[in-house]
Amino acid sequence: MKYLISAVIGIALFAWLFSLCSPAGKDKTGHEYMPDMYHPITYEANNYSAYFWNHWEEDNAIKKAELAQPREAVNGTVPRGYTAVYYTGADALDVVRGKNASNAIAAPVNGNAPFYYVNTEEDRVRCEKEMVQNPYPITKAGLDKAKPLYNVYCGVCHGEKGDGQGYLYSGPNAKYPNAPKSFVVDEMISAGNGRYYFAIMHGKNVMGHYADKLSFEERWQVLHYIRSLQAQTKNAEYSETANTLSNIEQPAKGAATGPARVPQYATPVAAN
Repeated sequence: MKYLISAVIGIALFAWLFSLCSPAGKDKTGHEYMPDMYHPITYEANNYSAYFWNHWEEDNAIKKAELAQPREAVNGTVPRGYTAVYYTGADALDVVRGKNASNAIAAPVNGNAPFYYVNTEEDRVRCEKEMVQNPYPITKAGLDKAKPLYNVYCGVCHGEKGDGQGYLYSGPNAKYPNAPKSFVVDEMISAGNGRYYFAIMHGKNVMGHYADKLSFEERWQVLHYIRSLQAQTKNAEYSETANTLSNIEQPAKGAATGPARVPQYATPVAAN
């Protein structure tokens, strides 16, 4: 009987102690002493779930995890490093670099540029028609910089040679459901720069967009690299010394400068 009483008392004591150390909430610390030291209640960037034992979150209309997600820029604001328009011409690079005026601001790698085309087929066609010239000149440094960017973001599906035989489509662990576009077929070689830029900004079919992955300059440098892959299949040259991929317009030295005829009535749909 003595042992039975001791066992009952022991079980009761254990249950009482466990009740004191139950999941956190309100005035209880829960299983851990000072759990906030281990699981901060501050916002965690890009965290999709809050600490499980923070049951006091159930009283909030908006969860901490939701508040921690990335946000778009506030409407009407202009971030520093903003490239106001898509420029073409011989001094386009100077405009982007902020050298066209004493009070101009250069567009850094993570700078901002508007995009005046919404994700519709009509605007895709319009974008290809209007965004003709690449504002950045062809340079070896630019192509070298764009190669790893292309391989990471494009080559895994479209292939490192641009032939549509990327690792995710034709590799041993292929996951891509549809054949990616080959960039080295005549259709895509003759396609305007705007068609590629539009796909980067909005995606196409099962391909997601890369507007938040590639900066303004990086997008254009990747387009240069794609053109260089196309030139290889046509035995053409696409370098800082010569461009014989004849369908691609490039600013000529001494050409007229100024902003392209990008419609100003539309609202930019991407800010990166």
